[in-house]
Amino acid sequence: KAVVSTQSTGESEDKSKTSTSSIVDSSSSNPTDPVAEEKSESKPPEQLEIVSRDLFTKLSTYLQAELSGTKDTYALLEELNTLAIDQYTNLSHSTSQIKDSLHDLDVKYKLLLPYLEQLNQLDVSVASLEQATLRLDAYTKVLESKFKKLEKR
Repeated sequence: KAVVSTQSTGESEDKSKTSTSSIVDSSSSNPTDPVAEEKSESKPPEQLEIVSRDLFTKLSTYLQAELSGTKDTYALLEELNTLAIDQYTNLSHSTSQIKDSLHDLDVKYKLLLPYLEQLNQLDVSVASLEQATLRLDAYTKVLESKFKKLEKR
């Protein structure tokens, strides 16, 4: 950008004072550049005020954009945290339900344990009875064969 200013002091004054022009290039406003400092020092107060206002306006816009971005980032983080809290709450509730169900199953198992032991004892007794019936059946067959032999005689 270039800012051009012309001041006229009147016809009676000499030509060098009649018209003063200065051209300021905003890209050369590097604070460490001595030429830029010289140019800024030679500016009239009105131009300095305009350039300063422009600088502060642009700086304000930049900072507002940065703060807006940061605000949006924190809003997103807050939303993510809220979703994570909801998810962990649901997981906690599910875990609590599973724990309660396991406790109920454990209580029912302990109540059924005497009956399961009776079933095991009954199974052992049935197996013993089955062995006895097989031996009895074998003995009966032996007796039957002896009886048939005696009958034939």
